[in-house]
Formats: sequence, C-alpha cells, structure tokens
Amino acid sequence: MNMDVQPAVQFAFRDDWFVQALLRHRLLTEEEYREMAQTAVDEPYFINLVLTRRLLGKNEIAFLLRNVLHLPVMNLDAVMFDPRAIEMVPEDICLNFNLIPVEADDISLTVAMANPFDDQALTQLRMITRLYIRSYFAFVDDIQRKIADLYSPDKFLNTIISKTAVKHHVVIAGDEYIADDSPVVKLVNLIISDAIEKDASDIHIEPRQHDVVVRFRIDGILQKILEIPKNSHAALVSRIKIISGLDISEKRKPQDGKARVFVDEIDFDLRVSVLPTAFGEKIVIRILDKRKARVSFEDLGITEHNLELLRRAFSRKEGLILVTGPTGSGKTTTLYAALNQIKSTANNILTIEDPIEYELDGINQVQVNEKAGVTFATALRSFLRQDPDVILVGEIRDRETAEIAIQASLTGHLVLSTLHTNSAVATITRLVDMGIDPFKIADALQAVISQRLVRRLCKACAQQIETVEDPILRQLQSQNPNATFYQAKGCQFCNYTGYRGRIGVYEILLLDQDVRAAITRGADLNQIAAQLRESGFRSLQEDALQLVVEGITDLAEIRRVISLDELPKDAPVVTETPSSPDEAPTHSDKPVQILMVEDDSVLRRMVQKYLQTHTDWEFIEAGNGVEALEKLQTLRPDVIVLDVMMPEMDGFEFLRRFRADLSNNAIPVIILSALADEKNQLKGFQEGADDYLIKPVPPELLVARIERFVKRQRQDGREN
Repeated sequence: MNMDVQPAVQFAFRDDWFVQALLRHRLLTEEEYREMAQTAVDEPYFINLVLTRRLLGKNEIAFLLRNVLHLPVMNLDAVMFDPRAIEMVPEDICLNFNLIPVEADDISLTVAMANPFDDQALTQLRMITRLYIRSYFAFVDDIQRKIADLYSPDKFLNTIISKTAVKHHVVIAGDEYIADDSPVVKLVNLIISDAIEKDASDIHIEPRQHDVVVRFRIDGILQKILEIPKNSHAALVSRIKIISGLDISEKRKPQDGKARVFVDEIDFDLRVSVLPTAFGEKIVIRILDKRKARVSFEDLGITEHNLELLRRAFSRKEGLILVTGPTGSGKTTTLYAALNQIKSTANNILTIEDPIEYELDGINQVQVNEKAGVTFATALRSFLRQDPDVILVGEIRDRETAEIAIQASLTGHLVLSTLHTNSAVATITRLVDMGIDPFKIADALQAVISQRLVRRLCKACAQQIETVEDPILRQLQSQNPNATFYQAKGCQFCNYTGYRGRIGVYEILLLDQDVRAAITRGADLNQIAAQLRESGFRSLQEDALQLVVEGITDLAEIRRVISLDELPKDAPVVTETPSSPDEAPTHSDKPVQILMVEDDSVLRRMVQKYLQTHTDWEFIEAGNGVEALEKLQTLRPDVIVLDVMMPEMDGFEFLRRFRADLSNNAIPVIILSALADEKNQLKGFQEGADDYLIKPVPPELLVARIERFVKRQRQDGREN
C-alpha cells in the first residue's frame, strides 16, 4: 500500500497508516487531522478518535478498509476462536500489541490486529510460533474485549456456553445441591446433554499438545464436536471425576467410575474411564440409555427376512444360541431384544455380564467380579443350581466357559451368549479350536447369528447415482433392473456425514440335520459353507447388498464395514421396485407445496385462506426457523415464504443454514418482512433469498409471486 500523502504535522498514532489513508482519499483535511490530534488525550489509535467524533462509523470504516484499501477486516463476534491459537500466543503479547490469535494450523497463524502493519508485533509472533502470520484488521475495543474473554478459562468456557442454546435440563444424581453456575459445571452438562440429543454412544475427551478435543461416537463413527483450551482441561477432568466417584488427586493410574444423570427427567447411566496419556488424562464416557433395555426386534428396524429368522431362532426352548461379531456390532442389543421376547412370569432368567449395561425388569443379573471370584465360568456353575430356564452369558472367552455353556444347553436349558468370530460358519471352527468335541457342538448348537451395523443414508440428502460405474453395482443393476442406487452426500441434518441412524446386517444360521451331520464328521469351513449355500443360506455380504439394492445404504458404507472383494454369484434380487430414500413423488404427481415460516398464526391463516384459491396447492406452516428445519428433514417444498423476526431462530439464521446445503439452492425463498430498510433487504439477498416483500403485502401480490416461482420450478423440472 503506497501511503505517499504525509500530514504537515506528525503525531504519534499507532495506526498512522489509517491517517494517511484518510488524507490520501480526501476523507480528512490536514486541519481536521491537526485539530483532532491536538485535543486527543493519551489516545494511541486515531481510529478511536474518528469513532468518538462520529466522523465515520465502524461499518463505514470497515467498508473503506475492505473496498478502498483492500485490507482484510475481521468481525471478531462472527468467528470461532481456535484454542490452539490462543495457547500459542501469551496474553502479555496480545495486550502489548492489541492483537488476538484466531486460528492456527501447521503452517500459519491467523491474527486480528489493531495495526496490521506493526512489524515489531509480526516479528514477535513469528519468533514465538515459527509460523507464517496472516494478519487481519479488527477494532481495538473488540480485540480488548476478546482478550479479556479468552485468556481466562472461565470466561472462555462461558463464551462457548453462551453460543450454544441450552435445550435440556441436566441433573447429576447426588449432585443436586452443588451450585451449577460454574462454567465447567455448565460445560460438562452441555457436553452430556448434547451427546444424548445426538444419540451418541460415547463421549471422548482427548487432551492434545495445545488443546483438548471433544468427540462423539455417532452411528459408530467418531465426530469432532468441540475444541477447548488446554488450561481448561484440569477443571474439566476434575468435574467428571467428582460426578463419577473417582479420586481427583490420582493422575497416574487408570480409573473407572460411573454416574447417573437425568436429562429432562429421563434417566441415563454413564460409565466413565480415565486413562493417563502423554498430554494428560483422556476420558471416555459410555452413555447407557435405559429405554434401550426395553427394545424389541421390531424396534431395531430389521428387515422382514431377518426378523422372521430371529424369531425362529429365539423361539427354541433349549440349546445354545450364539451371537457373533466385532465389538460395537450390536450383539448385546440383539440379546436384550431376545430376552424381552422370551421373558415371562413362568421363566427364570439369569445373566452374567461384564458389565451389566442395562437393568432388565424380571431378570436376575449378575456382574462379573474377578477379585471376588465371580467369573463367567464360576457364575455359570452357580446358575445351574438356581433352577434356570434361560441363561445369558455375556461372552464365551475360554474353553472352561464354553464347556459349561455347552453342558448347560444339553441338560434342558436355553443358553445365549456372544463370541468374537467373523462369520456364522467360523463360529463352529472357533468352538472346535477351543477344544469342544464336534459331536457336542452338533448336539447343543441351535443357531448362530453373525451381525454388523451399517449406517443408513440420510433421507434429506441421499444422492442418486446417475451413471453406474462400480462393477459390483453394475452386476446388481443387471440382476435388479428396477433398482435405484444412491450415495452419501452430507447436509446439516446429518452433520455433513451423509448418514443418519444404523441398521443391522445379519448372517443367520439355523442348524438342521445336514449341518449337524457335517459338523460331527469334521467337515471344514468351506464344505459347510457350500452345503449351506445349496439350502438358500444368505451370507453377510448378500444381506448387506440387499440393503444397497433397496436404497437403505450405499456401497461405500458396506465396504467400510464388511470385506467385499467381489459380488457373490447369487446376488440379492429385489422382487418389487425399491423406494428411494426420500420417497419423493415426481413433480408431475405431487401437489405444489408452500412452506410458510412465520410466528404470527393470524397472518399464517390469512395467507392460507388466499392460497386456497389454488386447489392443487398444499399449505404447510412452521412457527419459527427451528421448526421449519425439522420439517425440512422429510419435506421438500416448491416455495418457502419466510418471516425475518421470529423467536428461537430468525429468518436470516434459518436461511443461512438452509442454503448451507447446496441441494436446497433450487428451492426459491420469498422473505416477507416488516424490516423495510435497505440494509436488511441486502442481507436477505446475501443470505440467499430470491425475493423480498415488505409487510403489509397485498395477498394477491404474494400469490402472484408464488405463482411465478412455481411456474419456473415446473419448467425447470420438465427441462431436467
């Protein structure tokens, strides 16, 4: 920047570059400059004088810097600060040079500065961080306010909390009388409630060199949710240790604890594990929702084919039933669903678990306690003296437990358990490898259920595959001509993963006389598998591909979970046209849908009345932006009519989130607002509005605008 206009009289302003810019562009005369400077009392920044005298406002100065001087300007209230950046730069450096670090990566540090041309400050930052410095301008008062907020852990936590709407009431059992106004207490409550809202199974709090990251395991995948400063880590760990009954002074040894939390009066159990690492104590919190203990097979969303086989398997009165699969594949949930189907007042059901995940009514549950001598094997021996009808063994880990389980199943008991194997057929060879006689396996084993969990495609954003190139999809297409294949895309409703929820993939082996004979004569795994295929047995791969054919998931997710080198010869064939994930009718078949987002119910009724002149128009209403986003998870309207001033989420915020998903760009949005000034109209168009009408609007004008957009939508639909 060439600042070649020098004032006749020089004063010691730290932003002299700004003075030169004003003089150069004739926004300030030398006389005005001299008069202002001489009356300034210990004011190091000329910008503050300009603001105090109201010669220019902040917006006007920002416009000047961006568009005339081409200087990048940062609004500090609109950014999320990177805790790692805060950790890198000491507070005294920030105070001395009036700067605030914003974001850092392995190459550069982004900094907001009152004087972006301060060579001394830039040199100091490069020496401290060894990074390239990207400097932005920010106003002095904004920088000082952020320094005060961010360089105190409590203030930083309060900043995080204040930016997140509190949606749930959280009470920790045994902690009701502790004041909950502490920032760390609020943060822990917020993390727990947010994890429960997102249906996360685990919370990971992981210290790193410069910060602490919070991740949730959602649908089996860890997703980063939050980063907090490293200096808040000790308080966060102490709070979690307190609520879970752990020793806050012990930092060198692993600890395990538990807590009970009520979120909106719903009861949840928390299993807490603390592990010392190189950068501090790592915490994992397992969330156990007691409502899932009452799950049934129908609740699991199992396909009809697998549902019938599971019912048949667990209708057996005696014998051994094994559920297999890796950790996190849903084995325990399947067994609990089976117990809920089996239990009755006429049955005595005993379980030995490590740990007891859910407490089940009407069932006697025992916790493994190796220190007290309670193992799977010892508990099983005791169970046989308790007159059981059904026994559940959490896991068969060794030969002793396997032999006792086999013996119990051969003496008239139904024994349920889990085993870590890759397939149903491999379970047989695994038992043989443990030392169990093949004839005992053949007599005792009734069914083996091998399972995995795959993520469902998000219905809001699943993208149809127009050109099928993958060889497996091509073969599936040749065998299922009516099938439509989809792939994950990502939107705000699925946290940009492309998936929401999970469904089980099953390989269910019900032993018949032929399979028992093969086991008894010592047939190997391949021989048994070939025999099963002849009888119509469906493998894990085939069951998974059926979900792809039906549009429930995509091939990429199947490959992530299951080894799928090639398509089996007997690929699944769908007998009827599968429904698409969003099940949306074609434009020609469905009525015109108008979504009106407006908190005034009277106005909504008035608009609906006028829209009734079109009998083929369907009027859908939402009272605010939050409600509208929820409706849009299953709805794709032709036109949206949007108010701006609404509670919970205003129209601008709704529009920003709505347009963040590029698939929504084709849906026109008409803003209907009493904000008539040009600033708000401009903001509306910048956020993605297609039209902006000022209230009160003649109803016939609104209908005419909607008709115009509907006509355009229909034309675009025919052209595409």
